[in-house]
Amino acid sequence: RHRGGFISSVQVSMGVVVFSEHGHSAELLLESADKALYKAKSLGRNRIVVA
Repeated sequence: RHRGGFISSVQVSMGVVVFSEHGHSAELLLESADKALYKAKSLGRNRIVVA
């Protein structure tokens, strides 16, 4: 229950990276996470994909 009403549903798609495996710079990590996020969405959303 949420203040003033109900939340009908929440869906989450995430792209996850590991610092040492997917790069050592913020730019490379964000690029890998972004690719993983779009893969999660393309697989039907409401998923978590590790790069």
